[in-house]
Amino acid sequence: MKKAVCGIYNGMNKISGVIQKFLEAVVVLLVLSCAADLLLQVTYRFILVNFVSWSCSWTTEYAQDALIWITYLMVGICYKEGSMASVNVIYDKLGKKGKVVLYCITRVIVFIFLVMGLKYGWDAIISMLTWSSTSLHLPGYLLYSAPFLGCILMGYEAVTETLGVLCGELLPFVGRPPKEEEIELTEQEKEELRSIEGE
Repeated sequence: MKKAVCGIYNGMNKISGVIQKFLEAVVVLLVLSCAADLLLQVTYRFILVNFVSWSCSWTTEYAQDALIWITYLMVGICYKEGSMASVNVIYDKLGKKGKVVLYCITRVIVFIFLVMGLKYGWDAIISMLTWSSTSLHLPGYLLYSAPFLGCILMGYEAVTETLGVLCGELLPFVGRPPKEEEIELTEQEKEELRSIEGE
């Protein structure tokens, strides 16, 4: 059973790496286009407005939408690498079994949050089918699908991480660092990993 879980985890982790590379490329393009958009907006307001009189009202909307999409596209990667904000006060005081129990409790809460995010995200997409944005005239479902897609990406990473913890490849709450980096584990983390692998 453990071998099967490890196989599923390794397969999902490889797919996660491909998804991460693709999302990073998309986000880089979004960040660059957002920076160019804001530069155009500032240049138009303070320089170009003296020479030309065309409307540049769409720049604010594009910057806002790009920042929203950047956030939701990166939420899965942040979850994967364990780089989301967290408070370790309780975790640091718990023993091995307590950490596993806390991990299980938090993962149940995460999955409840994701189910609710998917449900209400889908409802928002459906309710915005006939709406379009004021300046760019983008369809509402395109703008409101960012949270829904973010929940899908985070859900995939949450399932992958949970399988990794179940098969002993990962420690609870540590995350999956990129393969290129060699992360040095503390003695306590090494001991916990040895005890999990021994079970």
